[in-house]
Order: sequence, then structure tokens, then C-alpha cells
Amino acid sequence: MEWIDDEYSRRNLGERRALSQDQHAAVNARYPGCTLEYCCECGEATGRAGAGEDSLYTEHGGPYCDECFDKARGEGDG
Repeated sequence: MEWIDDEYSRRNLGERRALSQDQHAAVNARYPGCTLEYCCECGEATGRAGAGEDSLYTEHGGPYCDECFDKARGEGDG
């Protein structure tokens, strides 16, 4: 098994680690969207870099996309 397949397996188990842009590209070439971060509310890609970078979280959860983050904060969630 190649490292790309190992990374895919880890991500399916919920394990995340930092990858270089080249590594992201390699994983996503084989498993499209695998390394994208998805909104906990709507399930759409957040467009963010991932946990520990610029992801949007409230004290009750995340990651959120911009729209769902605004809604969560508007509801007193964060």
C-alpha cells in the first residue's frame, strides 16, 4: 500500500495530519476531495486550510463553512 492509500485510510478513521500542498494534490488526485475540510452543519467544503490553521469553530463544535459559522454565532453559539 502506498502512503496515499495510508493517508486515505487515516482520514476515513477521522485522523488528520498536516500535509504539504504537493501531498494534498497527490491524495486528492487519487481520492477526490479526501483532504478537504467539510462543514459539520451542512456538509459542504469549508474552503479553509484545516484544523489548527484558519478553520472556523465555536465553543460547541466545528469546523463550519462561513455561512453556517455566521448562523451559529448569530444563535449565540459562539
